[in-house]
Amino acid sequence: MQLTEVQKYTEYLFNAALKKCQNISDAEDLTQEVLLAALQSMAEISNIKAWLSVVLNHKYYDMLRRKYKLPTISIDFIPDESECFCAEEVENCPDSASVRREVSYLADKYRTVIVRHYFNGEKVQDIADSLGVPKGTVLSRLSSGREQMRKGFEEMELYEKYSYQPERLEISCHGKQGFHDEPWSLVANDMMKQNILIAAYQKPLTAVEISRVMGIPTAYIENAIEDLTSSELMKQVNNKYFTDFMIAKPEQLLKGLDAEIALVEAHYAEILNFINNYLKTLQSSFFLRFTETQKRKLEYYFILHLFSSALYTATQRIVPSKEEYPQRPDGGRWIAMGTQYPQNFDFQNYRFGKYCYGGERRSYDENYLGAKSIHLYLYDSQPDLNKYQRGPIEMHDDVLVRLLYIISRGIPFEHAGFETMFLEDIPHLAECGVLGINNGKPFVDLPILTPDEYRLLDKTRIEYMHKMANMLEPWLREIFPLLRIDIPKHLVGRVAEFRRYSCYAIPMAFIKKAVEQKDFEIQKATPPMVFVIDDQN
Repeated sequence: MQLTEVQKYTEYLFNAALKKCQNISDAEDLTQEVLLAALQSMAEISNIKAWLSVVLNHKYYDMLRRKYKLPTISIDFIPDESECFCAEEVENCPDSASVRREVSYLADKYRTVIVRHYFNGEKVQDIADSLGVPKGTVLSRLSSGREQMRKGFEEMELYEKYSYQPERLEISCHGKQGFHDEPWSLVANDMMKQNILIAAYQKPLTAVEISRVMGIPTAYIENAIEDLTSSELMKQVNNKYFTDFMIAKPEQLLKGLDAEIALVEAHYAEILNFINNYLKTLQSSFFLRFTETQKRKLEYYFILHLFSSALYTATQRIVPSKEEYPQRPDGGRWIAMGTQYPQNFDFQNYRFGKYCYGGERRSYDENYLGAKSIHLYLYDSQPDLNKYQRGPIEMHDDVLVRLLYIISRGIPFEHAGFETMFLEDIPHLAECGVLGINNGKPFVDLPILTPDEYRLLDKTRIEYMHKMANMLEPWLREIFPLLRIDIPKHLVGRVAEFRRYSCYAIPMAFIKKAVEQKDFEIQKATPPMVFVIDDQN
């Protein structure tokens, strides 16, 4: 009988053998015995499936007799004889899908040899030769693969009862983003990568363990794990992987929200007076060229910039800890932060969501269309986080910064080499306050500064940052125990200690109070963006 004639029955035989043996190792041996007997047979066989079933039944009883005499059965032991019986009992074996599933969960090096040897009928030596490894290595991988499958079958009932629900992971960062909005863009709209990071957060896991938690075959997640590791969102130690940044859950952030709001309520007058003095000092002669709306956007940006840096400084004083921004493969220098949300999370009624804002982002380009450099500085703020990016065509900051320069300098789009599909976003950007429309033509409705002008304003911000940190520090010390977020043991020392204290709601709690008291007009101030152009080329 030819190999091609019997090969298509391999899975059928293995399923039938597994039903009889209730043991993966014995089922594998039994299947190989039947296949070898078929290949050695010289008889004319009209019904191959029935003949194979008969041989399998006889070999099964023969195996039971040998078990009482032999302590172990080598995976290479295959007897020569073959006899027949009827096999209707093994039709439609219910274990077929389970066997395929267990094989799919194996890591690649085990899965490859299991499939080639037990499903494709290749000899151990041939597999070893093609892989360039010793025969003993292949035998070891076969043994390890069988053992992992055996454990999988023992846990099968548990996994069948476990209804996996994918969750959502939102990633932000501190520091400078990569060239294409990394790390956010590394997992945006990729539920599998988001859930790999969630699965490997609490403790390091192997690829197989991650696949079991997620209910996805290992073969489908190995490349994703490799991508996450190479992009430095995950870390590999030996054969295990873990998520290499802090992930918070809504309930952890909500824990300290009321304390943050109460802090602002109790000290609102003092904070408002401080901010008003800061804004007066910030005034400069070049403000005269701004419209009232552009001036408000600049002030809003520098208010948030002051709050963020002052809170950072005060927190570092309370919990001194070192933090470095490593150079990333994507060109950025960032530290990722994540928030994990369950499926169907009620964002509309999520209280903390009304007080959160995105940390400062910076996007820039050099030597672009005659400019030495162009920089966009911004904060994502309430009431519409990232709204400007969600136009007809999703626009990231690296594209927006070029569009703003082209429009600000009146360069024809056809001469700029700019992707024209993004022009569809112009009405949306005007609606969001990034652009304005005058006589049908767009203009940049943001404060545009020179590098020297920005440095002058930032010098004032740094001066007031230390004063504001002095003011905030004693208030924060009182509520700090409520703000602490627990992290897994293996991340202690990898995540800066001060990052475990969530005081992100304080700036927006102040802005909300100021809007409520009519001390701040937020509609004219959004979005808080500043565009810096260096034309000195």
